[in-house]
Amino acid sequence: MKRLIGLVVGAAALLGLAAPFGDARAAFERGAVDAWAIRDPFYAAASAATGARTLTDGIAPDGTTIVKNHPFFLAAKPFAAVNQPAIDAILAGLKEIDDWAGKTIKAVAEQLSPKVGIPAPVLEVAAGRQGYGLRPIDAEVIAEQQRIADIFFELKLIPKKIDVSTAAPGTKS
Repeated sequence: MKRLIGLVVGAAALLGLAAPFGDARAAFERGAVDAWAIRDPFYAAASAATGARTLTDGIAPDGTTIVKNHPFFLAAKPFAAVNQPAIDAILAGLKEIDDWAGKTIKAVAEQLSPKVGIPAPVLEVAAGRQGYGLRPIDAEVIAEQQRIADIFFELKLIPKKIDVSTAAPGTKS
């Protein structure tokens, strides 16, 4: 990511804050860190509250997507191997909720606001940036995740190269 926003590898120190959102935001606001990688809805909340400049948002200057955000629903392989009807029912329910959410962003924001402590208008911004629609983990998704893993290895964020496809559905490992 550093090379995508014009930083030379090594020009900025990467610091993993294994802290709750509020602690990481406080560190940013008091100047203990100069930049912060954050996800929505916390990105929308921090942007609204601090007016911080966004360095990158996953869209390249030419308008192409740098990184697609895929949420994943995981199950242990032994469980998945013997519970396909339950998994199908869960996915059908998630698809129904996802379809509703994609069509009623304002209602989603209003319902979530008191539960997460973020104002509804801020959640509406975040929900509007969200991708909707369930899809299987296919070759395209695996390739995108492999690209990210390779960059993480190159930047020494992970200690060894990994093969993302070994974790994909239908693999034995």
